[in-house]
Amino acid sequence: MKRIVILGGGFGGVYTALHLEKLLKKHKDSIEIILVNRENYFTYQPMLAEVVGGSIDILDSVTCLRSLLKHTSIYIRDVTEINIDKQTVSLSPNFSHKELTIKYDHLVLGLGTVTDFRTSPGGLAEHALPFKDLSDAVSLRNRIIDVIETAAQETDPVERRALLTFVVGGGGFSGVEVVAEINDLARKKVKAYKSIDPKEIRVILVHSKDRLVDKELSPSLGDYCGKLLQKRGIEVMFGSRLTSATPNEAIIDEKMRVKSKTVVSTVPSIANPLIEALDLEKEYGKVKCDSYLNALGKKNIWAIGDCAFIPVSPKKAGEYSPPTAQFATRQAPILAHNIKTSLLTGNKKTFTFKSLGQMAALGHKRAVAEILGIKLSGILAWFVWRFIYLMKIPGVSAKFRIALSWFLDMLIPTETVQLKSKPKKGFDNLHYADGDAIFHAGDTGDFLYIITKGKVDVIKNGEKITSLHEGEYFGEMALLSEKKRTATIKASGPCKILAIKKDDFNVLMTHFEDLKKNFERTEESRKKGSNRKAEGE
Repeated sequence: MKRIVILGGGFGGVYTALHLEKLLKKHKDSIEIILVNRENYFTYQPMLAEVVGGSIDILDSVTCLRSLLKHTSIYIRDVTEINIDKQTVSLSPNFSHKELTIKYDHLVLGLGTVTDFRTSPGGLAEHALPFKDLSDAVSLRNRIIDVIETAAQETDPVERRALLTFVVGGGGFSGVEVVAEINDLARKKVKAYKSIDPKEIRVILVHSKDRLVDKELSPSLGDYCGKLLQKRGIEVMFGSRLTSATPNEAIIDEKMRVKSKTVVSTVPSIANPLIEALDLEKEYGKVKCDSYLNALGKKNIWAIGDCAFIPVSPKKAGEYSPPTAQFATRQAPILAHNIKTSLLTGNKKTFTFKSLGQMAALGHKRAVAEILGIKLSGILAWFVWRFIYLMKIPGVSAKFRIALSWFLDMLIPTETVQLKSKPKKGFDNLHYADGDAIFHAGDTGDFLYIITKGKVDVIKNGEKITSLHEGEYFGEMALLSEKKRTATIKASGPCKILAIKKDDFNVLMTHFEDLKKNFERTEESRKKGSNRKAEGE
């Protein structure tokens, strides 16, 4: 059986799988389609700002992948490694320490982008809220409700002002849409509090250019966006940058300090870091493709969407597809067709597409749109925005849910409730019974372990080589060397273990050089001890 593996469940990956299912319907016994994504749902990202404002329910913006893709094998895992030479993809452990490895005949890279704080000064990565996916939208909505609830009882005027001040960095599509929804939600929410004067709400949009959405829309529509937001009470700071943040303030242009507990950064994104490690031709960190969507020089590797650098047409040299859903959904049928012809027969198709236009919602039944050269603004653009995006949402049930939410939103006030989840811990407290294996040789290194009570045995080649006791640690060797576990660790009697996640371990190693050296010395000592034992045998 031939296997097509698609990495990423965004617009590019999901639509490619949908078209492959149709094209390969008669060949499902000989060709398998696999889609790998870290969540089991597809997020309709243009709707995320409306999740913040409450116009639609949280689940209305997502669709279960299994309900969309009936004939695709779905793997809900993180991708840890792509090996082009072996034609394999390694997926993260789940409820175990073992990676899952799958082979492919054709690989589709649809990994999208990640938030990029690397070029930003310190503070934004630590304290600014990103706005990219569903969890970001939920976190931001929770924060807005939380600070207003707290401000209602706050008597310190300085602290109260910081709680009721919201700062958003970036005046592109994401920035203007999310700042509009923050403004609507905050001003609507405070009406329920007698102790808060609506005039105390302060919403600031910081933009480095002299016009909003300057790259995406015409000057007249950009000016309209700025004037409308200002009319709604939003302070728009043109020609400025959100340069840093602390737990208590936003820092603008490295000198102006604004007291705020809610700072949002819509910083530029970069291609997924997994792409960087691949031996493929790249441009701006993206996989360079030909007009067939083939990665250059690789006949069985394809790329689509935000992580791909694809010409808009073979006839237009120097013009490349922008990172928008509009282009990804048009690339998908071409990519699916070309994979089919590579596996079976037929002639490949080249990708050619001209943008139909752009739209942005501005909250409170207003939007801007430029479609086929026609400029729209105000309530008409808002209706057009809703109609077009409703038609684009995959799945009849999802369309119905969102249409119903929009209808009810016009009749019934939005419930501003928080949906808090338990905060993620950087460590886990674990208990093991006598003889339990904590991990086995060959497992993936994903935790550092510290013994808080009891002891464990270190086993190599079926033989115990040493024991570790309360206060000692283990598991650092695989984390430092990025290799598999070299020994099996078993509990010797009941024991309690503190497990520190790999990501948090790496943070410690980055910031505490002495601690890192201590771990490296321990690793070297254990290697020598293991070698001496092997020589004695």
